Amino acid sequence: MNWSLTSIKQKGLPLLVFTLVASISELPAHAQVKLTPPPPVKLVQSTDRVDEEGLKKKAAQVIQLLTQEDYNRVRSSLNRDLAIQLTTDQIDEIWANLIELTGPVKKIIGYKVIPTVNADLVIVETEFNDGSTDDFVVTFNKQGEIVGVDFPNVASIEEIAEIVFNSVAINDFARARGYLHPSLKTEILPGQLQTNWQNIQRENGLYERIEEITVRPGSGVDEVDLVVVDVKFQKGIRKFFFIFDDNRRIVGIDLVE
Repeated sequence: MNWSLTSIKQKGLPLLVFTLVASISELPAHAQVKLTPPPPVKLVQSTDRVDEEGLKKKAAQVIQLLTQEDYNRVRSSLNRDLAIQLTTDQIDEIWANLIELTGPVKKIIGYKVIPTVNADLVIVETEFNDGSTDDFVVTFNKQGEIVGVDFPNVASIEEIAEIVFNSVAINDFARARGYLHPSLKTEILPGQLQTNWQNIQRENGLYERIEEITVRPGSGVDEVDLVVVDVKFQKGIRKFFFIFDDNRRIVGIDLVE
């Protein structure tokens, strides 16, 4: 479940381009780098028939359960692997943080269903008590299971990168995964993040701390931003790269392979 707070200001969701960063060599500290992402994998709309009304109903139900603070039933509505990783206390914490900023949900304004090859997304446009509107994005796999819920977010990309690392460092892989773009959630479940993190520490030694976070804004051509995180392990410092779209969602990350 996406317990990130990713701001989704556009109405509806464009067909975004995303990629997983496979292997990026370390760069000298003095190097001037222009971000040029690897060839992307496009988010392609599906030609298969989708039960749009059924997806809308499931998405509305999970938002309603959140507003009712019925977190046990929220967990029971999730994909099993995700529910195992996510506790009711974690759901409670993130929901409470959101409502503290916006006030309670007043009403659902509308829905938009976007079928894709790997996932089906339901955009839930919502009005809060403070008069603001924003979107939740409920992500379904092709079996109709909920594998992600993106919350509205006010965090910067630098803060998000830090949150992701702090989360994996305490084995909170569900929270870390929450900041991925919805399209990646069908491919990357918390268990995969856990396995990759264990492999990273096996290679580099135990995690110690974040040394530095650097933001390299994208150009008007690529419209993506790069965040470089220098992380201290027992055996030395390793750089990690996060690529963000213009809605501050992670579309590329080398914490996963």
